[in-house]
Amino acid sequence: MSLFHVIGFGLKVGYQLLMSCCWFLSLISLNLLSKGEVMTTRTNWLGDAGRIWIKLWDLILESGYKFHHYYSQYIGSRKVRTNWWRKLLVAWIGFWIVASVWVFWYMNSQAYEKRKEALASMCDERARMLQDQFNVSMNHIQSMSVLISTFHHGKNPSAIDQNTFARYTERTAFERPLTSGVAYAVRVLHSERKQFETEQGWTIKQMDDIEQTPVHEDEYDPADLEPSPVQEEYAPVIFAQDTIAHVISVDLLSGKEDRENVLRARELGKGVLTAPFPLLKTNRLGVILTFAVYKRDLPPNGTPVERIQATAGYLGGVFDIESLVEKLLQQLASKRTILVNVYDTTNITHPISMYGSNMSTDGLHHISALNFGDPFRKHEMHCRFKQKPPWPWVAITTSIGILVIALLMGQIFHATMNRIAKVEDDYHQMMELKKRAEAADVAKSQVLALIT
Repeated sequence: MSLFHVIGFGLKVGYQLLMSCCWFLSLISLNLLSKGEVMTTRTNWLGDAGRIWIKLWDLILESGYKFHHYYSQYIGSRKVRTNWWRKLLVAWIGFWIVASVWVFWYMNSQAYEKRKEALASMCDERARMLQDQFNVSMNHIQSMSVLISTFHHGKNPSAIDQNTFARYTERTAFERPLTSGVAYAVRVLHSERKQFETEQGWTIKQMDDIEQTPVHEDEYDPADLEPSPVQEEYAPVIFAQDTIAHVISVDLLSGKEDRENVLRARELGKGVLTAPFPLLKTNRLGVILTFAVYKRDLPPNGTPVERIQATAGYLGGVFDIESLVEKLLQQLASKRTILVNVYDTTNITHPISMYGSNMSTDGLHHISALNFGDPFRKHEMHCRFKQKPPWPWVAITTSIGILVIALLMGQIFHATMNRIAKVEDDYHQMMELKKRAEAADVAKSQVLALIT
């Protein structure tokens, strides 16, 4: 027995029970109404409660008659029943189409969120590693400023020369994983320039020409640089790591980027960064972290004037951002998964690219903030996937599977409806033939009765 036979049988049984109850109640009401004296006596005895019960019985009878009329007029009508089932089938199909689309959208959005979270996790990991290694390098450079102050300016004669500084910085390079070199520039007033150049055996050189017309590494020669122009003070490099020994004798105050960096460092008493610019000799993009070296210990709340007067020189670490970020990314197994860009966003309208290219095949990206210790300069790491996201096959197959199952069930419902309609047609035809046969038998019996 099919589902529709069970449902039809249940409706018929319920209808018959309801009609029986209504018929029984109607008999009771008629019996009560036929006995006027009894009704009068009962009504007087029951009072308002009796009248309420009588009205309730009348309402139940009226509802029963209406239900009987509705069933025989509409539900019992094959045409209306067929239209109702068709509307239900259309609503069923429409509902599951909307449901399958929603399932696809939901699963696709979940996959997108997971991809977004994975990108954010990888980008934050790289930013954290870069920032931590930068802080390690910065702390070591700051400790070297104390070394210079103690063993160079605190002793006479100095306990440090170029060979000692180069050997020490080379052996401690592992403490500064992101620096490509360290150098120290001493503060020289204009009145001390001649004596200083005589003691060093070279002339203080200007940096501007190299910045404006960078040369190839093989063509670079410090002797070709112009002498630094006359100014109130100079900051020539006297000690340098062997990797950047070419900056010795170059005046940092003659450079556009370095001058502002040096002046801010001695006024703040903290490490400050330059904007990204092409480095000397290598012409690769980099920045310089600068610490001021003081002749004496200063209180934490020292004024800028006191710091300037106590300044003895400037210790700087050179960061070759392009090569150093590349080395950092090579340490990660998922290097080839995402593209990384590092920007100097101090000027938010014109950010400076420090590493990476802007080419990407996926619009999804994540931005991780970088804090390199200089509150004046802002840096960000932008990450994107190298490849487009794969097709959401799980979402597609799930939604299509749901829709196919719903359509199959709709097809089963439709076939069952057609089968029921056919059975009903056959039943009506049989009943019609039966009536005709009975009528023929009655007519035959009457004819025989007349003959006899």
